[in-house]
Amino acid sequence: MDIEHQVRELTSVLGEPRIRKTLKKLAEIEAGNCSRKIERTKKELLVFEKRFKMNSKSAWDEFNKGKLGDSADIMEWMGLYENLLDFQDQYDRITKSDIL
Repeated sequence: MDIEHQVRELTSVLGEPRIRKTLKKLAEIEAGNCSRKIERTKKELLVFEKRFKMNSKSAWDEFNKGKLGDSADIMEWMGLYENLLDFQDQYDRITKSDIL
């Protein structure tokens, strides 16, 4: 059973207003979780930015051009930055949806 069918089934049993209210609350909770992850990740990135004297966006661009190498520190930094991008994307999708 696909998700759309499941939502239709729940809506038919519980009613649309209740479903919308529940989904909105879940979206608000998840947006808050994303926001906290974004802030925590930014703090972690600052350590690398200070150490390498470069902001993470510039480092990401250089890394993708193959100019930063692949040391363990660089890989950890770029992994953190990729996580940040994922958290920001998820936050944006949630907050721009018509649920909220």
